[in-house]
Amino acid sequence: MRWVELDGLHPARLQSMQSAKVCYNAAHNAAAGRMSEAMKLHQAIVAVLSLTLSAMPVAAAELCVAKIAPPGFTAAVAAERAPPVFPQTDADDESEGWVRLGFTITAAGETKDVAVLDQVGSRSMIKAARQAVTRWTYKPATQDGQAVEQYGNAAEILYRAGHVGNTLVHDNVVVKYDEGRALVAAGKYAEGVAVLEQAFTLPLTLYEQAKLSFALAFAHEKSKDLPRALGHIRHAVIEGGTFLEKAVVPSAQRMRLRLEVANGNYQYAACAAPLPATDTFDPTGADRKETMRIVEEAMKKLASPEPLVVDATLTAKPGKDGGGIWEHPLSRRKFRFASFSGQVQEFELSCVKQQTQSRVDAAAEWTVPANAGPCTLRVSGEARTTLKLVEEW
Repeated sequence: MRWVELDGLHPARLQSMQSAKVCYNAAHNAAAGRMSEAMKLHQAIVAVLSLTLSAMPVAAAELCVAKIAPPGFTAAVAAERAPPVFPQTDADDESEGWVRLGFTITAAGETKDVAVLDQVGSRSMIKAARQAVTRWTYKPATQDGQAVEQYGNAAEILYRAGHVGNTLVHDNVVVKYDEGRALVAAGKYAEGVAVLEQAFTLPLTLYEQAKLSFALAFAHEKSKDLPRALGHIRHAVIEGGTFLEKAVVPSAQRMRLRLEVANGNYQYAACAAPLPATDTFDPTGADRKETMRIVEEAMKKLASPEPLVVDATLTAKPGKDGGGIWEHPLSRRKFRFASFSGQVQEFELSCVKQQTQSRVDAAAEWTVPANAGPCTLRVSGEARTTLKLVEEW
């Protein structure tokens, strides 16, 4: 086994519950004086995910506790965030969306290496979001008073048509949703998935997207395609499930917990908000009880001195540009890869003070220094490639 020391890393956890939101009027191509009242209601909302630091390794019970920055390090502070453009064509189509971006803040307080981490919506929304983030400026991070680059930053941009609300507004989407859901209810999961996915080629509101994503997550979970199910349930509960019917949210939260654990994200399970004792779809609390049993098993694995083995599947990259990616928050100081099936290329370890990229090598083991905080690992390669990640203390 070859060991690789990842010196100088001070990683970060991204915690959306501490996000700061800024709301802008959409900047449309038409002159402001000619904008209709409906157009004025379109907004792009920015949620900047904060960075929280700690030493590593940490016990499972400590994973969700607020951390302190490494000695001498001060995180960057936003100076100016340019308003994203709400694309004219999407506004005309009553289409909404959401984009999650990762980026680096340079020692000069500018942004670079802006990358799409996840998205729901049109390519024009992705383009507008990227353009906005490239114009943002910051008071740079410092180490012992000297300006330094800060990595592992993320932002979410939400495109909302204020006059739409949580309603079904596109008739052709309703037709696809009803047809696909009927097939899924009949146990014809593959056929139902095909129909529901066709709806994602159409203009969608976030409410319509959430309904479709929840239906797809259910179908993929039933057909045991858990990586795809996880991607869809994450989209269904954007903004804490704001775009789902309230009665459905607890059921969606339980599904996400199960799927996060099934896909090896035990940290999410450890840090998730408490579930309601009962709800409309779980009147006896039986499903909650089973979900909590799964969470407790995940907590035991996190706390165990034994190696933590995670089964990973690369899913299609956002934006349908080809290739696959798998994202995972590390919970231990050492990691290695094993049991490849398919084509895997490289990984990126994204941390506050440094980003490390390397070829995935089954003969190597990487070590994060003891003074580093949590890191996010992203593995890229061919979509549907499977592998095992082994984490050790």
